[in-house]
Amino acid sequence: MKTYNLKKVLILLSILVLVFSCTKFDDLVDDPNKATSVPPSQLLSEVLSVLNNIGNDGAWEEPQRDNQFWVISFDYYGDQDYNWGAASYRYNTLSNVIAMEKEAQGLDNQDKYEALAKFFKAYFFDYMTKRVGDIPLSEALQASAETPITQPKYDDQQSVYVAILDLLEAANDQITTAKAQVGTSDILGDFLYDGDLDKWQKAINVFHLRVLMSLSKRNAELNIASKINTILTNPTKYPLFSGIEDNMMRTFSDEQGNRYELNPSNYGFNRNRNIMGATYLDLLKTNNDPRIYIVADPASFYYDANNPLSLNAYIGAKTGDDQGQMQVDSDAGKYSYPNEDRYYSNFEGEPYIQIGYSEQEFIIAEAINRGWTSGDAETHYINGITGSMKFYGVAQADIDTFLTNTNIIYKGDNTNGLNQILNQKYIAFFNNSGFEAYFNYRRTGVPTFDIGPANKNGGKIPLRWKYPQSEFENNADNVNTALNSQYGGTDDINEAMWLIK
Repeated sequence: MKTYNLKKVLILLSILVLVFSCTKFDDLVDDPNKATSVPPSQLLSEVLSVLNNIGNDGAWEEPQRDNQFWVISFDYYGDQDYNWGAASYRYNTLSNVIAMEKEAQGLDNQDKYEALAKFFKAYFFDYMTKRVGDIPLSEALQASAETPITQPKYDDQQSVYVAILDLLEAANDQITTAKAQVGTSDILGDFLYDGDLDKWQKAINVFHLRVLMSLSKRNAELNIASKINTILTNPTKYPLFSGIEDNMMRTFSDEQGNRYELNPSNYGFNRNRNIMGATYLDLLKTNNDPRIYIVADPASFYYDANNPLSLNAYIGAKTGDDQGQMQVDSDAGKYSYPNEDRYYSNFEGEPYIQIGYSEQEFIIAEAINRGWTSGDAETHYINGITGSMKFYGVAQADIDTFLTNTNIIYKGDNTNGLNQILNQKYIAFFNNSGFEAYFNYRRTGVPTFDIGPANKNGGKIPLRWKYPQSEFENNADNVNTALNSQYGGTDDINEAMWLIK
């Protein structure tokens, strides 16, 4: 995989078709002062830069704090509350996807771009709907149509997910067609998989499994169990990841704009304000998990040089704790910080997994545990743990020892076994995959999230984000209709959307 260089990604704002613009596309084409064509490879790079959580969705960013992987002790730099505001839409990025499709038309290899476009549409529609609920889909991105729709209606969430699942099915079919035409080929502009269609097809199908499992509460309406079983019992049609080498992930380097969030240049800036979160760290301690020594340093106040591996020195801060006292305790050396050798000795840190092998294996284990498909849940549960540990470089002997831990030995296809799967899935998500750890918690209640005086949301972990303010300014009738049909007319972050009812 090539190192991702942000400098080489061209942000083509001048040719983007904005989602709710009133300007017709034909007018843009006829304007001699505007670009009329751009290679699909350049548009692909821009779309990937958004998909791969560049911005504020990455490692050691706010989503990972909300996932309770770490806490922040200085209130000047951020807070610990769950009084969430509005989500961000991704229709501008979807406009790039549409433009990529258009620019690929007529090319001998247009199928590979069109297959990826279907995946991107599914990805970004899922990104938006699981944050807010109903969203525009059927009438979205029609501002440049012959008869423009500048105030698109909101589709109900069930219809949105039906469309997402159809897109993912079609993407898998079309990428198979593309492979038959051009082999794995090289897709220019693809800094994630270097144009490898085999890996892209696997990633699309793993994401398909992610979406299906996120719909576990809607099994009856959408026949989720059957759809998961169809994918898992047809590996030729639906290839999946075979190991961590297939992970979709971003890598970092010592280039400005592509450095890992924690690195030598900001050691003095954030070393003692990023503290390991107790929700995550306590799970590692409870199971004597060797990953704890790789991701965290012992708290200096409790460290015993005569017993350097004592877990008593690994102390996480609770997400709900008051930041003032947290800072006092942090200054006294009573908390564990991120491992200095791993995160501050270079600019590469660790790769950022967007869609990973371990997640896949835990999804399969959960499906078997629920009786939705045949197989050995324990095998996939172990695969998920092993894949995560290999990502951190844990020695095989230590992995083998860990798997004999009575807390880790699979307890069977029952509630206890399911909780084991979900807890280990949460651990494997550490500082990866955006809000997926939170979304799994929201769906299952596992693991137990901490709530305390810093919560500022009535002692609740929110269930959604608010709609963007721009929608109330530019599409008020439709967004208010969506609120009335879902949440009794209030844009309440504690109301449950159809997905999780």
